[in-house]
Amino acid sequence: MRFIRLFLFHVRDYLSDQYFVWLTITSTVAIFLMQYTIAYAAKDLSNPLLWLQSGVFGTWTSCTTVAGCISFESYKGTLPYLLNSQYDERLSLITLLLPASSYGLFSFPISFVMAKILGVAIGKITLLMLTLIILLWLGCSVMGILIASFLTLSKDSMVYEALIGTPILLLAGLFGDEAVLRSLTRISQWFIPITAPIAALTRNVPFNWLAYFCSLSLWIILIIIVVRIINYLVRKKGALKII
Repeated sequence: MRFIRLFLFHVRDYLSDQYFVWLTITSTVAIFLMQYTIAYAAKDLSNPLLWLQSGVFGTWTSCTTVAGCISFESYKGTLPYLLNSQYDERLSLITLLLPASSYGLFSFPISFVMAKILGVAIGKITLLMLTLIILLWLGCSVMGILIASFLTLSKDSMVYEALIGTPILLLAGLFGDEAVLRSLTRISQWFIPITAPIAALTRNVPFNWLAYFCSLSLWIILIIIVVRIINYLVRKKGALKII
């Protein structure tokens, strides 16, 4: 219950910052309109994957704001207390960072509504599609937690927010030539958790469960290692001033 209360508190705190709120909305709308323009010129509005690509892009864009969350809490002076309290610092950090990826799921309804308004094909909403979106969210959440945990060690975490979004999406195969993506994602799906859900959602590629859970496990192991380092710096050396 305490985890849920902390999570809801951070959700309200996250949504109180208009930058975080509007970034997800504008990024989703912008990428959708760009794809719509290309599809309209090519007379390809019957492609139901267009709105899903926009939803994925908006979700990941929201997830990358974990860097901003760290800087925001550091600016307010609350980050040391979140990491050095009676509550487990790992769970405290997770409740701080989950709102970014959770709010990012709002990108799919935004993209869906845009598709309806502009006459883009939606396709059939299936249980498999919803499952893939949840798996995408889980992958985004785990990746966001690791990225943010690592950035906790830096006083310039806000600077890296713009650097972690697009490169990872390119490696995960959201955009690009199909022949290139097939070769790229065959490798990246084993170490980037969002690759398999993206391929299944946006390119109708069969979902690779083994690759997904292998990559997810890799990032979780890295989270444990980084959090141990943070715990050592905070509790043993009192080095939280580096934030």
